[in-house]
Amino acid sequence: MSGGDGLDPGRLKTRALIALADLDPATLGAARWTGLAGMSRPDVHLIEAFTFDDGGAIAIAGFGPEAVPEAGSLADRAIRLTVPLAGPDPWAGLSRIAQDGGSVAGLMGGRLIGHPGRAAAARAAAEGARRTPENRITTRLSPGDQSHTSVIIDERSMLKLYRRLAPGTNPEAEILAALDVIGGAPVPDWVGAVEYMSRDGSASTTIAIEQDYVTGSDDVFETVADELAAWLTGTGPRAATDVLGATGRATARLHLAMGRMSRSGAAAPGVPPDIGRHAWLEAAELTLDAAIAALRTVDPDLATQVTDAAPAIRRALAPLGKPVPGTTVQRIHGDLHLGQMLRTGDEVLIVDFEGDPARDPLTRREPGPRLRDIAGLLRSIDHVARSGRRRALALGATPIDPALDASVDAWIEGGRKDFLAAYGSELREPDGLADRALLRALEVEKELGELVYAARFLPAWLYAPRAGLAALLGRSPVR
Repeated sequence: MSGGDGLDPGRLKTRALIALADLDPATLGAARWTGLAGMSRPDVHLIEAFTFDDGGAIAIAGFGPEAVPEAGSLADRAIRLTVPLAGPDPWAGLSRIAQDGGSVAGLMGGRLIGHPGRAAAARAAAEGARRTPENRITTRLSPGDQSHTSVIIDERSMLKLYRRLAPGTNPEAEILAALDVIGGAPVPDWVGAVEYMSRDGSASTTIAIEQDYVTGSDDVFETVADELAAWLTGTGPRAATDVLGATGRATARLHLAMGRMSRSGAAAPGVPPDIGRHAWLEAAELTLDAAIAALRTVDPDLATQVTDAAPAIRRALAPLGKPVPGTTVQRIHGDLHLGQMLRTGDEVLIVDFEGDPARDPLTRREPGPRLRDIAGLLRSIDHVARSGRRRALALGATPIDPALDASVDAWIEGGRKDFLAAYGSELREPDGLADRALLRALEVEKELGELVYAARFLPAWLYAPRAGLAALLGRSPVR
């Protein structure tokens, strides 16, 4: 596949530079995914630009005081963002490359390269031929607040354009391509990915992926939170926890598939698998320090309360540094919560494999204990209950019946039990949940990470980890 809509290189460069000059610094700084908050007018340079057969175009740009105008470079430490250019949208062009393979040449000699998956090959076989430029692709933006731009293609697949880029293969593209080969994971079918390669071949990065679009699916977090709100306001029955059992089964199937993936070498870890447990403890204690520092800028009272609770928090984290034989270490999801779960009937599919957004992309590829994913989901069960209660208050439940309010804690405990029972039963391995002390330590670490994320990017979310940390510690140090 070759690019070009009649634009000569000069016109494409002009189009890209105009788009970059027109970017609103305030809008960019307010977007939680850019990392440009606080920069009044960040330096910007054009790294590369591409145009497609239908006239859609996209640029890769570097932002920040350390940006250097080296054509095609990803070596500088500037923040790199993808920028769709004015005019026809680039979604159809990106989708063609992901589904059909081939490449598109860029303004400065770089290339976009397609890596189709098995789902794309199956579609091509079923349709009798690969797509041609004459086949019109329909596109529509997916609603909702997201870290990247998601676009529904032909109502059957979802294209995700990564807006902030990091060198190398994105962990999500790496894992999903490997699971496509391994099979058995509860994930939407893999369609393909689009990779940017610099002119000299020395740098590359994943800029987009495409998976099947799961029609009729529900975001588990949003669905459960709404059901809880209806229950608490007396407009619906007691919120069920059956979906949490389905989530436990799906998580176990994912871990089994990722275990096979790790053993096969299909997605090799970024570091050797024998990571010392002392490193886990050290990282958790650094997260505690980061939480306190971040909270000081947005909620000084909460920062003081977490500081006062620090001795109890460190005691809770201590099992992270104590080796326990039999703890399974492998590639994991890394950022698993109910918002990454799609309910389809009685089953659940898992999405968003980029890993913890607070961690460096390279370290997101490190192997870890399965219990880290479990801890994330258990915290999410707590958070969805807090969110449901908050929504009930917003709907006018003032006050909520005290007896019903108290039963939220019982709902959380029941949901945890349903999830863990289903996970352990599906896993069929005796060590799956053996290290309960480690699990609790990972839950505390996860809640600290939630405090960091909320303080830095989404202060309105602080209410959930604030209450969750208090519950984990068995007292009320974080009121």
